This record gives sequence, C-alpha cells and structure tokens, in this order.
Amino acid sequence: MVDYAVVAPGGVTDHSGDAATLKTAARNLPDGAYLWGDLDASNETDLPDVLAALGLDQFGLRGGRAAHRPKVEHHEGTVMLLVQTVWYIEDTSQVETGELAAYTDGKSLVTVRRGASDPTGRARRRLADDAELRGGGPALAVFSLLDSVASDYEDALAALSEDVGDLEKAVFSGDRKDRNEDIYFLIRETLQFQDAVGPLTPFAHAVKRRESPRQLFDLPRFREVADRLVRVDTSLATEMSLLTTVLTAHQGQIGTWQNDDMRRISAWAAIAVVPTAIAGIYGMNFQHMPELHWTFGYPLVMAVIAAICGLLYLGFKRNGWL
Repeated sequence: MVDYAVVAPGGVTDHSGDAATLKTAARNLPDGAYLWGDLDASNETDLPDVLAALGLDQFGLRGGRAAHRPKVEHHEGTVMLLVQTVWYIEDTSQVETGELAAYTDGKSLVTVRRGASDPTGRARRRLADDAELRGGGPALAVFSLLDSVASDYEDALAALSEDVGDLEKAVFSGDRKDRNEDIYFLIRETLQFQDAVGPLTPFAHAVKRRESPRQLFDLPRFREVADRLVRVDTSLATEMSLLTTVLTAHQGQIGTWQNDDMRRISAWAAIAVVPTAIAGIYGMNFQHMPELHWTFGYPLVMAVIAAICGLLYLGFKRNGWL
C-alpha cells in the first residue's frame, strides 16, 4: 500500500492504495489537481510499479533503492531530483543524513524518503495551508520539498557552527587538554555535511542564472532556495577552514606544551644531579675524608647542596624553564 494525496486548488486529500489505485486516481483527477505519491523505506519496493502507473518510469530504479549522491537529471520530460536530508543531534554533535528522491513530469509527483527527517510531511502540510502553492502544480510541491530540506540544512548548520565556536573557545582557553579527537570528530561531521550539500551547488548556481535544463525550476521561488543552498555550502567551507586552522593551532599548542614539559624535566633533573653527585662522593667511603670529622662538616655540606640547588632553581625560573 502506498500513501498518496490529491492536491487540488481547493485543498489536499489523503488516500492510500496500490499502484493500480493510483493509476485510476490519476485518470479521474478534478480540474487543476495532481496526484502526489509518497513512499518510504517500508514500501519503496513498490516504487517501480508506482512510477509505471503514473508514467514516470523513464529512470528505471535509479534513486529508488541504492544510495546515490545528490543530483538532478531529466529524461523524456521527466525530472528526477535526488537530495540528502540532514539533521543534527546536538547531544552528540553528530550530523545524520537521509535521502529524498522526487520524480515529476509536471503532471504528477512521486517521492521516496529514507531517514528520520520528513520533508515530505512538512511540504504537504504547507500545501494544505497555502492555496497559492496548491495552485502551482507539482513544481511548487517540489519547491516546498527543497525549501524544507534547505531549512533543515540551515538548522543543522547553526547547531554545527555553535559547536565549532565552543570548541574554538575551549582550545584557546588556556586549559592544557588534548582536543585533537574533538576537532577531528567535527571535521568528519562537517565533511559528511558537505558531501550532502556540495553536489547540489552546480544545480543551485544554474537555477540562479536561469540556466536550469528544465522549465520546472525557472521560478523565483526556486532561485530563493538556490541562494540558500549556496549560502549553506559557503558557510560549511568557512567552518571547515576554521576547524583546519584550529587544528593547526592546537597541534602547535601541544608541541609547545611538550617543549615546556621537557624543559621542566631537564631543569629538575639538573637540580637533582647536585645532591646525587655529592652524596655519591661521600658514599665512596674513602679512608681519609677530613671534613667528616669536622664539627660543622655535615651542616656545611647540606648548606652547599642547598645553595647550589637554590641558585640553579632561580636560574631556571628566570629563564622560564620552571
């Protein structure tokens, strides 16, 4: 069974049925209406039958079952749009991705979605509340989908940027803590985000220049979404550059910390050599050591050790080694 909606100027009505039901419904639509079939991971095996029923099967199974990079293709009057949905888990600072495929010939629309994000549900609710969108046919339904996806991108970008900013502050807070793992983690999540958005930017630039191969996308609303996609991609590049800079600076910090530690160790080792050497001399048990019989021999040796160690400590302290 497949969920589908009949989108008419007067409203949106939800239905369900098999491919044959969709084919019959598509033949008996009221004036100005179109059919929108929506599948998810639970019933995507019905996709070939649904596409065939609505005459949208020019692409075969491409975008149906196997994961693909985001792209836009057109063939024999039908457009296939593949995008990755994105959402951000703030508790773990993880970027999660899903997939959305849309097929339309300007007369009907079929979508397939995977993942926790549900842009199709939001887009359909928006159509139900907006008569202008309903009257624009499948083109404005696709716009609503892309608009929902772009909003998710912006929300995820804002959360990611906040985490990157917090990490930058922590790195330069003066706290001597190795944060390489945290930086690499956010770099990996940002790369995953870029992999979702980046392949759409050539399409977005083409829409902005009104060079899209399909008239479907030659609408002002699509150019607005294209602007947002380009801004997200540019912002992600900025975040990646910042993370790379923070990583380089942090590795420099760690090198400095290691040098400081080595200098401290060397300084204390030099100080420790003095009592060790003097104690070693007296530990040789020579037969003739006159100072051993002096009344103030022991205090004098202790004073000499303390004086030398004190002078070494002051010298190392003055030079910044301690």
